[in-house]
Amino acid sequence: MAIEKPHNGGTWTKARLKSFIISQLRGATQRWGPKVDCIKKARVSRGLYRCAGCGEVVPPTLPPPDGKKRRIKNIVADHIEPIVDPAVGFTTYDDWIKRCFVEIDGYQALCHKCHTEKTQQERKIATERKKNDTL
Repeated sequence: MAIEKPHNGGTWTKARLKSFIISQLRGATQRWGPKVDCIKKARVSRGLYRCAGCGEVVPPTLPPPDGKKRRIKNIVADHIEPIVDPAVGFTTYDDWIKRCFVEIDGYQALCHKCHTEKTQQERKIATERKKNDTL
């Protein structure tokens, strides 16, 4: 059974095309004004930010984990409503874009720990949905 590759001159599958489009859109969010403003709003003083999750004042980065060279980003502008609802999954590009490029009230500044916990909860919901979809 051959895999159909109808995109990019027959070299990309539908999944590869979707991955490319989403990647490009995510890159554009780095310059999205409200996202940048969310981080600015969380700043309490030079080099310190307040996490909307735990309320702690944290530095912008953490030391690199063992064996790594890069520091960990410790304050991120998180979408309050996930871009892809974990209980529903991907619907359309229009929905994805609408949920991705939100105004400042759609963001919250979270520390690394809170963001990781929120992400794990969302992944757990998505995993359960996917399990139920296959049954």
